[in-house]
Amino acid sequence: MALNRIKHFLSFLVFVSLTSCATTKVEEFYSHLAPLIEERDISGAVSYVSEFYNSADKYNKLLYSLELGYLYHINKNYKDSNTVFENAKMLYSLKDYTSKVFNNGSLLPKYYYGEDFEIAYTNVFCALNYIKLRKKNESAVEARQVNNLFNKIKLTDENAVYKDDPFVRYFMGIIYENAGYLNDAMVSYKIALRAYNDYNIENISVPQDLLNRLYTLYKFYSLNEEAEELKIKYPKTEKINFSDGGTLLIVNYNGIAPKKTEQIIKLPFDNAWKKYYNTNNDYRNKVAGEFNLSYISAAFPKYEKYDNKIKYFTVEITNTEKVGEKYYSQSYLAANIGTIMEKTLEMNYRLTFYSRINSYVLGMKEIEEIRRSYEQKKQDIYNQKMLRETKRKLLDDLRKETLTRISDIKTSLENLNSVDLKSWRSLPDTINMINLNLKYGKYTGLIRYFDSYGNVVSKEEFKFKIRRGRNRFIVTIS
Repeated sequence: MALNRIKHFLSFLVFVSLTSCATTKVEEFYSHLAPLIEERDISGAVSYVSEFYNSADKYNKLLYSLELGYLYHINKNYKDSNTVFENAKMLYSLKDYTSKVFNNGSLLPKYYYGEDFEIAYTNVFCALNYIKLRKKNESAVEARQVNNLFNKIKLTDENAVYKDDPFVRYFMGIIYENAGYLNDAMVSYKIALRAYNDYNIENISVPQDLLNRLYTLYKFYSLNEEAEELKIKYPKTEKINFSDGGTLLIVNYNGIAPKKTEQIIKLPFDNAWKKYYNTNNDYRNKVAGEFNLSYISAAFPKYEKYDNKIKYFTVEITNTEKVGEKYYSQSYLAANIGTIMEKTLEMNYRLTFYSRINSYVLGMKEIEEIRRSYEQKKQDIYNQKMLRETKRKLLDDLRKETLTRISDIKTSLENLNSVDLKSWRSLPDTINMINLNLKYGKYTGLIRYFDSYGNVVSKEEFKFKIRRGRNRFIVTIS
């Protein structure tokens, strides 16, 4: 018995050593990165993360890959961004293996193996990288990878909250269309429209641009019945004329996604036992009395929102070759990543409270064993022939040792369960978009960013060209 305890204790020390080492590195990583992200020091963040990434521990390599890939992306290091993101995809593909082998009773620290939505948005960022690198066909590959991802989720996890993403499907339709794969684009738009009805956990309205693009492709393929049905359901839908121009697409990454923090939930001990443990009820009062448990507390993750001031933006477009020709448009909410993060956060109350209560039950049994051992050793001392003073000292030492062991068990059980607070911290809170169909020519644009009260927070100017039959993608950060 003593040998087994020593083995378990040494195993525990190894686990604590490895876990605290990995956790400390992540905490160190974010203590430096978070201020850079909040202050929008993107170049500083890239410099810091790229240096840290090269020496990152393997348990959190995927997390660091996601951070660096996105920071490269918004810093316009498109080639480097895709290189790092491809590494992230490879690590994510090992998710099933690492979660089963390393996170299930192993002494190794918990791997960060990624969320499904994180990989879906990785494909979005990679697609835009390829667009900026003028590699249309490669961008379409990202759209196909997204399709495979969602098919896999639906086949392997029927209880998943995040089964599909209407914005990602819609955006990948644009990517297909931009690459000339019109049939694939039409299918992606159809799936997107269905996803807005069936998998819209963000509760976002269907973009008018999606309806117009789908209607236009229905007409292109002479699918008049489908086009008419779409027009009846969405009367504002109209055909897009691309013959004498192209489309300006402004993709705005807005704000900072919420940060994962810890919250403590406290329940009456009797209620928690009945609801989450519900076994050996005769033992319940004994455990409650020994540890003085009126309530039991457990730690759970939660997301803490940032105060992202900007809510939407407008754009004013001026044709520099035709005096007086101007266009104006206001952005629409395309994706709410913060909401996805909150709704996909796993909160397993049953397992967590069961584990907390069970730790007290096991502690109680250990204390009972210590007390039985104490009584046996005390009797052995009484039965030995020795001086009264010697017996008194031995008994006193035994009593102190026993009380210390019991106290150590009780102190250790006061510590809450650990919560994994790792998450992709540099992600935007929302993605806002504007789509404008323009005639070919040279233009200047003025973007105005507004808060929720309609006040202008900041402005941004840019120049661009529109060519016939081409999409012009502009990415902004606010």
